[in-house]
Amino acid sequence: MSKKIILQKATRIEGNASIQIEVDNGSVKTARFLVQEFRGFESFVRGTRVEYVPHMVSRICGLCSTAHQVASIKAIEEALGVQTPRSVSALREIQVLGEWINSHALSYFFLTMPDFVGASSGIFELLQSHPEIAKEAFALRDAGLKIVRLLGRRTSHPVTTGVGRFCAEPDETDINEIRSIASDVGERSLRLIKQIGDFHLTSKSIAFPSDQQINFVAYDGEQGKDIFCVYNQAGNLELSFSRAEFMDNISELRTDWTLAKFPYLTNYGFPAGIMLVGPLSRSYQENSFLHDPDLTNLDLAGMLRDRKSLTLESSDACRLLEIHWAAKKILHLLDEVDLAQMSAEVDMKASGQGIGVLEAPRGILMHSYLVNQGKIERMRLMVATQFNNAYINLLLRDLAEKHLNGDSISPEGERLIGRCVRIFDPCLSCATH
Repeated sequence: MSKKIILQKATRIEGNASIQIEVDNGSVKTARFLVQEFRGFESFVRGTRVEYVPHMVSRICGLCSTAHQVASIKAIEEALGVQTPRSVSALREIQVLGEWINSHALSYFFLTMPDFVGASSGIFELLQSHPEIAKEAFALRDAGLKIVRLLGRRTSHPVTTGVGRFCAEPDETDINEIRSIASDVGERSLRLIKQIGDFHLTSKSIAFPSDQQINFVAYDGEQGKDIFCVYNQAGNLELSFSRAEFMDNISELRTDWTLAKFPYLTNYGFPAGIMLVGPLSRSYQENSFLHDPDLTNLDLAGMLRDRKSLTLESSDACRLLEIHWAAKKILHLLDEVDLAQMSAEVDMKASGQGIGVLEAPRGILMHSYLVNQGKIERMRLMVATQFNNAYINLLLRDLAEKHLNGDSISPEGERLIGRCVRIFDPCLSCATH
């Protein structure tokens, strides 16, 4: 019996991971996305005053720091019974959407776009082959960072987050600058979509495994709504549940070969309950970017509405369209902001339990806290890359089997495996919190 282990370092992703494929007698025995980091946030915040926790959890990740802060503060406010003013909630949503713009621009243009324009070395080759696109990419990323900085006073690990308020409130000048930035992003991103959208009409080389059920899961936290929706590939709603029912519907599987866990839908079991979250899953929502009048008639949007033709690469296209959608959403939220209503009454020594959920750039992010007299007694986190982890491993195995050449993977297979991981935009610092 012959065996061969093929190790490939995952590149152009956030964090460190390896791809391990084990071949035994000409067949794929295992294909694993190995994540070996350990952070321990769920343990070392126990006993910490709640007002310090949002700033601590922002250190989980430099790219997702705003999303972690906002999810954390939402959980704390629910646990303490805080009635958060709508203006505060709207500005926090704007912060998160600014992070969407920054993160999507980084992921799409810097990490995955080089794959489908032949710039194998990344952004530096893209600068030479497509200088105008690269210039726009830098501008979009800078715009997202500016929005976060204007509200958080820093582009990463913002310092203004407070329970029921902003510790340093924005003024009219800040609001007007955010409005100007969002308008520019909307116009700039629409031009780019029309210019480069055709790339995606022919980039369909990574199909979903035909023998695995796909559960596209997205969270709708719009005002008056608080629901998780599970769609099949055709777009039919298969299951829905509220935020309060989250723990009853989501379970986690652990293995001894990775520190990233595997969430799944409890009622479906594992592996039938494996989930996919992120831009592609959000496209199924009634209020998604596919219903944006600016995008409706574009060929790229039409391709995504044809659910039978979806491939993994469709996630890239969704990420590009979401940049435009996020900018327009920011403009809408700014109209809900009243700077005269920016604080709430807070009892910092209260007790309770709270769950904070939002859609981070990569998908669903959940913080759950048990608070005892103003201190954290128990914390549980679930992040987008965790939700996608099982599906990443399934796709790696599928690609390895399709591109097995004797006791090794063909060069094309290795290329597609690397691209597969990048398309998920995994955030491994988050996944190993």
